Amino acid sequence: MPSAKRATCDLSPLSLRPCRAEDAAAILRCHTAVFADAPLGIPARTLAHWNWKFLTNPTGRLMQMLAVHATEGVVGLYGSIPAHVTVGGRRCIAAQGVDTCVQAKWLKHGGEHGLFPRLGRAFHERWLGSSSEHLLFIYGLPVASWRSGSMHLGWQIVRDFDVTFRELPPGGAARATPSELLVQPVLRFGPETAELFARIEPSLGVATVRDHDYLNWRYADHPERSYVLFECRERASNRLRGVCVYGTGDLVRPHTSYVVDWLQAADDQATMTAMLAALEQRARLDNTGLLCSVWNHQDPRFLAMQEHGYRVRGTPWFLVATSTVYDTLFFRERWYFTLGDSDLV
Repeated sequence: MPSAKRATCDLSPLSLRPCRAEDAAAILRCHTAVFADAPLGIPARTLAHWNWKFLTNPTGRLMQMLAVHATEGVVGLYGSIPAHVTVGGRRCIAAQGVDTCVQAKWLKHGGEHGLFPRLGRAFHERWLGSSSEHLLFIYGLPVASWRSGSMHLGWQIVRDFDVTFRELPPGGAARATPSELLVQPVLRFGPETAELFARIEPSLGVATVRDHDYLNWRYADHPERSYVLFECRERASNRLRGVCVYGTGDLVRPHTSYVVDWLQAADDQATMTAMLAALEQRARLDNTGLLCSVWNHQDPRFLAMQEHGYRVRGTPWFLVATSTVYDTLFFRERWYFTLGDSDLV
């Protein structure tokens, strides 16, 4: 989807340029100025978090466009987390738009529409495209920036970010599980996870490549959040049948349990049952009373969750995407996503 036409305007005294690793401190100052709010319990972003999120990413790519002032430093940024994705069996790179912000005094700088769309257009021109060196698509869950991104950057709604949920009252009966399968927590996922994803990949239209490198970076190596990683194996052969990730937080409501990530063949209902039972048991141990998850409405696992007793409710969030190759109907029908594809949990 092409970006809107660009109006010529002098950005002086700002310059737009790609981020470098040594910009981290200046970016954190900008991020803190825009987002940190102690009374609301929103802490300042730490350097450890920034390094993990952007420098140790498995793609090895740093893709952020900065607005820089000679004396004030970074005053705006259009950020992203690149990820390896599969699109119809083709491996390529896409990115989640995150941490995009502009300091208040510079919001209207850069012409009629302000600095944010100028940053976005510079980012798209530099990194969005169809070659192996470009991002095939960019996606996110916009809030305040949605209107501007839609008007000036080609963002289009893919679908709502609805959740499935099941209440788990204290003392409730545990879900019956297939006796031939064993679900256990692990500290890290091994290379078999990449083999599992490769087996399932042909059935996934568009998806983040959930191999052990990605999942360990995303969950086991997170510097501030704690997750529980689970493997489901056959008792007799020890063959890996599925993996999932559990977490807790205050999304949807305070102290809630989540299916943060999930990998299992869509027709393998025994593995789905076994992994759900393990996550429900963990949620009861954590005394959260509620287990939530997110799925594409057209993914067979979404219907299976409802058959397992989960209900559906809406949220304030929705997925958007932009691409020079595909329209949003392509993603709406094919995108396999979980809560872990966002930075909400």
